[in-house]
Amino acid sequence: MGVTDADEPVERVFQALCEGRLARDELTARKIAAFLGQTTMVLYHHFGSLDGFLIRVDGAGWRRLAGLLEARARAGGDARSLAVAYVEFALRHPDLYWLMAERRFDRARLREEGRLRLARPLWGGFVELLRRYGSARPSEDTHVLFAGLHGIAMLALSGRANLGEAPAPDEEVAFAAARRLADLVLPARPPEPPLPPAIGDRDPRRSA
Repeated sequence: MGVTDADEPVERVFQALCEGRLARDELTARKIAAFLGQTTMVLYHHFGSLDGFLIRVDGAGWRRLAGLLEARARAGGDARSLAVAYVEFALRHPDLYWLMAERRFDRARLREEGRLRLARPLWGGFVELLRRYGSARPSEDTHVLFAGLHGIAMLALSGRANLGEAPAPDEEVAFAAARRLADLVLPARPPEPPLPPAIGDRDPRRSA
């Protein structure tokens, strides 16, 4: 599917966040418009609001992460490697991850406007991935893993992952904690074959 006029600014901001060319403090209507070389009307005309634009960028981030986890699963990675991949993603793209997991959206309004159409399918993809890894309660375990891995990632990003006495880097401690969390939540066995479509197969520019 080609990039539409509405997709193009989402893609540009998404890539800039991935590459560190935009930071969280620059995610205002005025600064995004300046980055795009346009007026703020580009956000309101196509997306209704700043939230309507950023939820598209947010969704692109989650689909990028979903695709990364799916690729590891297809390559035979165990649950530990997927947990580490989540934390790695957050540490490598801190400003994008902040948008995905920390910025507050008016989700009730976005839902009323029909701008959260793919949120449930995307969530369902993560749940299905955990089912393939042997979870007996995949929906609940998805909540647990997201909460735990997010906490681990935020501790590492704030320099607080290693509050003990061991002289280990925060990143190393965070990865060890992610592996331990995976051990606690999921059985130690390879995933079942995926059911189509894979969770990372959708166009990453589409709305969340």
